Amino acid sequence: MKKIITTVSAITLTAPSGADKATQTASYDNYLEDLEFVYANEESFKGSGFIDLSVEKTVLLAHDADNSGDITVGDELKYTVQVHNLDNVAASGVSLLDFLESKIELNLGTVAISQGAVISGNDFGDDTDVVYVDFGTIAANWFALVNFDVTVTNLQPGLNIISNSAEVFGPSGSFFISDDPSTPGFDPTMVDAYGAYPDLIFDNGFDFRGSGGF
Repeated sequence: MKKIITTVSAITLTAPSGADKATQTASYDNYLEDLEFVYANEESFKGSGFIDLSVEKTVLLAHDADNSGDITVGDELKYTVQVHNLDNVAASGVSLLDFLESKIELNLGTVAISQGAVISGNDFGDDTDVVYVDFGTIAANWFALVNFDVTVTNLQPGLNIISNSAEVFGPSGSFFISDDPSTPGFDPTMVDAYGAYPDLIFDNGFDFRGSGGF
């Protein structure tokens, strides 16, 4: 599985949790301007000085509010991220940052983790567009999990694509982007969603109700 990794500064890893999204996003853009490379297998990565982490993110429809069988406004999705330490040494200072796109909102209080601490996502007043987790140290050949629920809130009429990736920071300034294990190659986690068409009322009084699907 391909992975993308880039160097980041030490101050990035200790950025205050209260930083606003614009500041964090600007910093994230700077990360991608640093050294970035793609490697196709584990062997080409060994000896690079970085801990080898694999990050996979999956999604499922947790609650179909209108029983339509499609993902529509009001439905709930459950995301799961697995961070696997593939090395034979422990990975310290591992954290996860996940910015959610405008079509979905985090259900505050639903962030569950296998270890570490939830910095943002579970408390009243936390932003509903970001999940921030400090995993601490992941043991050699072990993994950490986080899952959380979101509600679909904002869709355009017709077909929409909800796309999401998580960013994981590791020791020595390493930075990893999540991959969807259900697709070949390196991809964000994406699902199809359908926005309702507006109701139309014609001059003759005929009332046409729009459909969220096709």
